[in-house]
Parts: sequence; C-alpha cells; structure tokens
Amino acid sequence: MSTFQQTNAEEQAFSEKTLSPRIAVYTHDTFGLGHIRRCLNIIHQLSREMPHAAILLVTGSPALQYLKDLPSNVDIVKIPTIVKTGAKGSLPSHIPLGLPEIALLRSRIIRETILAYQPDVFMVDNFPLGAQSELFPLLKDLKPLHTKTILGLRDILDGPEVVRAGWKRQGVYDVLDRYYDKILIYGVQNIFDAVKEYAIPHKVAKKVCFCGYLTTNEPIARSPETIKEEYGVEGPLILATGGGGGDAFPLLSTLIEAVSYVKEGSTLIFTGPLMGEADRQELISQASGNPNIKIEEFVKDLRPYMLAADAVVTMCGYNIAAEIIHNGAKAIVVPRTWRFGEHSKRKQTWEDKEQIMRAEILAKYGLVKFLKPDELTPEKLAEKISETLSGSLPVPNVTKINVEGLQNAVRHIRETIS
Repeated sequence: MSTFQQTNAEEQAFSEKTLSPRIAVYTHDTFGLGHIRRCLNIIHQLSREMPHAAILLVTGSPALQYLKDLPSNVDIVKIPTIVKTGAKGSLPSHIPLGLPEIALLRSRIIRETILAYQPDVFMVDNFPLGAQSELFPLLKDLKPLHTKTILGLRDILDGPEVVRAGWKRQGVYDVLDRYYDKILIYGVQNIFDAVKEYAIPHKVAKKVCFCGYLTTNEPIARSPETIKEEYGVEGPLILATGGGGGDAFPLLSTLIEAVSYVKEGSTLIFTGPLMGEADRQELISQASGNPNIKIEEFVKDLRPYMLAADAVVTMCGYNIAAEIIHNGAKAIVVPRTWRFGEHSKRKQTWEDKEQIMRAEILAKYGLVKFLKPDELTPEKLAEKISETLSGSLPVPNVTKINVEGLQNAVRHIRETIS
C-alpha cells in the first residue's frame, strides 16, 4: 500500500468512527495478579453499566488465562511482559532481548495503540509513568487531544519518604499536574491520607478523589456450607492464600509446619498460579504427612472460601486486604518483604513498605491480626491461628469502612466521559 493509500484509509477510518464511548485501561503488570485483577474488576463494572462502550485493556500481565472471561465489548492488547527481580531490577519474562529493547518495544506498542484507538478516557493503573517511564511519550501526545486521562492509585504505594523521593526524582509531581485530569485513590482518606503522606501539591490534590476500598461486586455463587462439604471439612477451616504465588513460598511453608501445632481444623492452601513448580512440589511434599492439609493452585473467586474459613492466613497485598475488609474475614496477615527470585532467602528484604504499612494500619483498626515478617515462626503463627479459632479475638467491625470503591471509581470514569 502506498503512503497516499494508507493516509486515505486512515482518514476514512477516523471519519467512520462510531459514537460509542471509548475507554482504554493500562496496567504495567511487572509482578503478580493484583494490578490486573483490579483493572478487570473496573472493566467488568464499566461493561455492565456501559454495555455500548468500547473498552480496550493494554497489559503486560502474564496471567490473563487465570482470570475472568472478558465481556463482549472488551478486548486486550498484550505487551511483552517484564518482571521485577528485586528492589530495583526488572527483566524480560519470555523474549530473550535486553530490557532497553523490551522497554522501547512496549512504549511504542502502547503509544501507537492508544493514538490509533482515540479513547475518550485513558485510565492508568498505579504507575503515573508506567514501567520504565514508558507512558511519558504518550501522555505528551494526548495532552492536546480530546482524551481525558485518569490515574488510579491503590491506598498505599510505599513508605512516604520512598514515594516522595522517587516522585521527585522521576518528575512525577509535574506529570500529575500537567497530564492527568483526575486521580482516583482506592482507599479511605482518614485511614491513610495519601495526599498528605506523599506531599501531593494543592493544585494536584484538587484532582484527587478517595473512592474507598475496591473489590468485585459480582454475586457470590457458592455458600460456605457448600465449600466445607466439598472438602469434607467438619470442624474449623483454616484458609491460606498466596495471592499470585510468586512470593508466597516462605509464608505457606511456615504455615504447613504451624498447623501441626494447632489442635483442630482442616487447612486449605491456594498457592497461586505464579508460584514456581519446584516450590509448589516442595509444599506438597512438606504437607504429604498431614491428611488434613489440601493444596490447590488457584481459584478465580476466593470470596466463598474466605466466608467459609474460620481463620484466613495471607500476606497483605491490596486486593486480599480489600476482600478481608469487605467480607469481615478473620484474618492473620504476614506482610511480604520478599520478592520474585528470593523465595528461599527469608532474611533478604527490600525497602517495599507497602504491605507492612497496610497491615499495621488495618491491625490498629481491629480489622486484621498482624504478625511481623521477622517474627514469623511456626510456633507464633500457630498461636495466632489458635487464638482466632477459639474466638478469643474480637470480630472485625467493618460497617464503617467505605468498600464502595468499585462503584465510585466507575462513577468518576463515567462522569469524565460525559
């Protein structure tokens, strides 16, 4: 096709653009399931409320096959995956190319896709510049166009000093000022005030909306009784979940040893689909002598299992914490301080304080029981589980916590379009 023919074809395509609202959602996804799960919850709700909208998801997630089926008005552009390898490092997940090449490839795919798609709203999940600052060229290009840009942030990003220094170094404060029309925070301001803690300037703060904790609002298809009957559980049920699973081995391994000290109960463990096969097999081997432990890889909807459980043992990532709050689960959280590729090095930590801060805050409000990572032993974890099963701990009071994050976020997106 000649340049002239291509130009005419593009002009014809633009002139025939449908009147349906167009929404694009971007999530960088360098690790785990949290970001893609949150985005899919938003996308499904948008699809229910706006069935005639065209919704495009741009993601680097390697785990789409484990998640929800897409609505009919949603499609995906998959960009090459990169994964975090520690505090500072990232590597390509599959393609044997260097990180600079992958970063450039991702940036170009994203930019060309969004500019061709011409969305009414471009929504970015959690990272204002994307991974490796890959969104910066696109944000500059979108500035003079009709597209409105929305940034969605989880309740806690990292320690305030870390976020402030990183945002200042990367020019994020200026990016928020220049290129974003609205900032949605999926948390509660009087529980953690991100505006104050991250020193968001007044001019930018006027764009901020605290939405509340964001979870799915789809009906729960199974009852707690059905869950217990399926697994043959007659007494208490201890549920352990590793989230995506890439960094769950230390906690789940400790749990398997811990339940040998607990006098009652059956244990159901979901390792997560991103746990390495060697680690999964090691957990299965470790649990083989205990008939009351069952290990499975993954379940798409954890909520009925949480409702069936008499104690939940997990880390404290955003999504699981939001579900604990929403469902009033009796949870014991051990925040993550390890990362991909560091499963066997429990003493090797990095400066990601997100989960520790979230656990401390939720424990202060009586919403979870908190065990510090450096205090994690089978004996101490068993003690927390036994306390929870005995009912000696107060039942969490979640009635005053805003868990309408999904509805509020979608309302803000729709208002931005209209």
